[in-house]
Amino acid sequence: MTNLYSQWLCAGLHVCAPALCHSCNNLLEYDEVCLCNRCREWFRPPDDPKCLRCNARVGPHLDTADGCLLCKRDHFYFEKVVSLGFYQSQFKDAILRIKHLQGEQLARTLGALLGEHFSCTQGFQPDFITCIPVHWWKRLIKGHNQTEAIATGVADVLKKPFVNWALRKVRHTPEQSGLLPTERRKNLRQVFTNVSKSLIQGKQILLVDDVLTTGTTANQAAKVLISAGAKQVVVAVLARSFGR
Repeated sequence: MTNLYSQWLCAGLHVCAPALCHSCNNLLEYDEVCLCNRCREWFRPPDDPKCLRCNARVGPHLDTADGCLLCKRDHFYFEKVVSLGFYQSQFKDAILRIKHLQGEQLARTLGALLGEHFSCTQGFQPDFITCIPVHWWKRLIKGHNQTEAIATGVADVLKKPFVNWALRKVRHTPEQSGLLPTERRKNLRQVFTNVSKSLIQGKQILLVDDVLTTGTTANQAAKVLISAGAKQVVVAVLARSFGR
């Protein structure tokens, strides 16, 4: 009888306060949670071959254990990149939405999908999850940091602690988009610092961001973590961009 009462209660709530899809804002069906089935399919990770190092799309049968044409010559402080999809169509629209405060719940939902994908495909077991920080001034203007919401969703699924103070951004910088690779590196030089070496030392850390293009932002953050004694850093992002 308890299960029957629960079903009646859920049905009543669905009628009185119908839930909306966090992506398309359409009404959810009774058995749908957070995302409608159509949007959930949109956010399913593609089967395209990807570089094992930077997660860029590559051709079939290509050995990318040491990197692909995009990343082979790069020195990364992180071990590898895991992404939920590519920065196009539905993913691009969603990521633009989560940059605003109204998209925070969508960011957390997509973070949960990223966490599910990560847990199914990776053997890496992080000690904690952290994210790319924003400067306090930008946080004040925007009202939130979407990478925190994504990382919270990841942490909930992986059942690992989310630590939002492992890194701090000490200087406000222009947006990376639109900058050349050399300009991106200069823009982020010495922009991150660690807050507590005792927290980081000897730890395996999952570093979360929304989009990875050249990897400059994630690499600068990973460099700080490794310099502070982290054992290993893996990067997880919602989308891998095609740019370089």
